[in-house]
Amino acid sequence: MRFITAECPHCGKVLQLPDDAEQVVCMYCAKPIDVSSVLKGRDGSEQDEELFVYWMGEAKRLMDGDLIAFRADMRQFTAEKYPPAFESYTVRLAPVINTYCKAAENGPMDRAAAEFSEFLMGKYLEHFQKEGVKKNDSKFFDYRYTVVAFLIPGMLESRHKAADVLADHFLERWNKEYPKNPLGKADFAGISRGFKKKLCFITTAVCESLGKGDDCAELNAFRAFRDHWLLAQPEGERKIREYYLFAPMIVERIERDPEREAIYRCIWREDLEPCLKALEANRMEDCAQRYEAMVGRLEQRFLPC
Repeated sequence: MRFITAECPHCGKVLQLPDDAEQVVCMYCAKPIDVSSVLKGRDGSEQDEELFVYWMGEAKRLMDGDLIAFRADMRQFTAEKYPPAFESYTVRLAPVINTYCKAAENGPMDRAAAEFSEFLMGKYLEHFQKEGVKKNDSKFFDYRYTVVAFLIPGMLESRHKAADVLADHFLERWNKEYPKNPLGKADFAGISRGFKKKLCFITTAVCESLGKGDDCAELNAFRAFRDHWLLAQPEGERKIREYYLFAPMIVERIERDPEREAIYRCIWREDLEPCLKALEANRMEDCAQRYEAMVGRLEQRFLPC
């Protein structure tokens, strides 16, 4: 609860009115006061700025260190384990986002999004420096996963326009800071759908564009490579889960591109066909390196908003 300075509409005395109350009684004239009517009657710009500053401060206060330090376990990124983990995180994040939205309702939405996204990015950078998180280590990958699979979808769960704008601003800020490790925008439902396609999501989309069926020899070869060779490698499971997360976002962006058929043909010619030839020659490591390079390049091209 916060108190706003205003005049009694009956006796003109100055009062401190609680902004979350519907009606109070004037301590001077004992007459009832409709709080919302009084506040609406004040100068709008002054009132909005005061409320904007207050709610923005509250949102920053609620975004405590535990939420910033939270690092999701990529090994739990499965169709069974991700939903309850996301729900648990969203329960903690919701008060922050709801409070931020109150600030955005009392000021320019872009201003609110720019200020809060800069605050969030600053908190992450401060935490990374304190914990020694480097761009090429597994902890950084886990935080990248945390942001794209928990923080951004958690913002979008509010279904508030201000939260959607905040997600765009934060992703823009992140991608400016880490252009070689960009993140894309997806909600919980979109990420959950990605589990059905798994590693071959990009490959499936390319093959479909070329008129090949879901049971074609090419897709079966890539699936066998995933399940029998890549999964057995030291970093294989982590890489597969990365593809689970980012591949659906990449395909979604390509599907919206008017040149998508040309893009798919290019991916086949420059990436997937050489990967397939490597598999046929039993050069598994070569295939893995080519596929990983393809995903990295597509992430940089299609993930940024």
